[in-house]
Amino acid sequence: MKKLLFLLQLTLLPFAAMAQESYPTIQLPTDEYDIMISEMKFTEASEKLKKAITQAKRRRKDVSVMESQLERSNRGMQALRGTDRLLVIDTVVVDKKSFLQAYNITDDLGKVTMSEDGTYTEFLTQRGNILYSVDNVNGRLQLCTYYMENGKRTEKSLVEGLGVSGDMNYPFLMPDGSTLYFAARAFDGLGNYDLYVTRYDYEDNRYYKAESLGFPYNSYANDYMMVINEEKNLGWFASDRYQPADKVCIYIFIPNSSRHPYDYENEDKNKVITAAKLRPITGTWTKANSAERQQALQTLDNMKKSSRKQRAYDFTLVINDQKTYHYYSDFRSAAARKQCELWQNKLAQLEDISKNLEQQRATYHRNHNAYVKSQVLQLEQQYEQLLHETSEAEKQTRKLELNP
Repeated sequence: MKKLLFLLQLTLLPFAAMAQESYPTIQLPTDEYDIMISEMKFTEASEKLKKAITQAKRRRKDVSVMESQLERSNRGMQALRGTDRLLVIDTVVVDKKSFLQAYNITDDLGKVTMSEDGTYTEFLTQRGNILYSVDNVNGRLQLCTYYMENGKRTEKSLVEGLGVSGDMNYPFLMPDGSTLYFAARAFDGLGNYDLYVTRYDYEDNRYYKAESLGFPYNSYANDYMMVINEEKNLGWFASDRYQPADKVCIYIFIPNSSRHPYDYENEDKNKVITAAKLRPITGTWTKANSAERQQALQTLDNMKKSSRKQRAYDFTLVINDQKTYHYYSDFRSAAARKQCELWQNKLAQLEDISKNLEQQRATYHRNHNAYVKSQVLQLEQQYEQLLHETSEAEKQTRKLELNP
């Protein structure tokens, strides 16, 4: 039974958790109809639900839950018919706590940072004059902006007119200054966090009503943090579909200039469902787009190499809104400088363990050896402990510098 539950956790798509938490949550579907919907068997689910509702009404039973499921199934079918033809070139699975490290965000796009408590992200525009953040309004997370002056936050405004009811998070503004991507846990979404896009109308000084990106960007799991680099023709978004609770998968794709949906009526239905689920991502590959994918992979590799070459700093440590340190000579406090060295040593250890862990996982997936499995479990425990120690070492470094 435990093994079956574990497999379900890895393979089934979770449904929406509408409680007022401020971080993606996962609920495992156990109801027969929810499971069918999660597997995108919308036609079968709708037919069974209609029959069950009719029978329940005859017996004068409550049908509100089934009617909600039927609505969700119909909404899913509508989304499936609009599945965008997306080319995913690669994926990388990382720890959810540090998922931003898997993105290749160049300075000309702006800066994305995670809040210290890990509940939301902020986006600073490339000019450094506007910060997109998150504010708690009546128990719901809402997007807001700050004007920045000399690195300090000044005037705050809520981002209004999006037409989304629910938690909003993970903003990213395109360099055009108009196109805004974000994630929302909305009542009319697929469930959990979904990706949305809106644009700013400078003539009317307002945002247009946001639109859900639909399949395959969204799922019944948490899908968030869309970043697009038009110059490099690459995009990234995060999703915890098919992942354990502490992991997230970063999907790297070639962005479309406009939506190019599959012809649902005339194409193989299983092909469309595979594309909508992005499982496997090879379902998005064809002979026709092979050259485009290889070119994108080369561009991605070049970006990684360039990023490593530009990393001439000793480290990067955000002290506060006004100060970011890159060198040991930046410290005023000798104790903070020593603590920073400890932090950097732990980061190096963390990277070594991470590489070893990925190698052991790959070995285990190939032969399912019991000894290798024990090694993986041991390394995972070491990694989690060291991750905590590294985070604490960073906080202590900052604290010692601010309060010498």
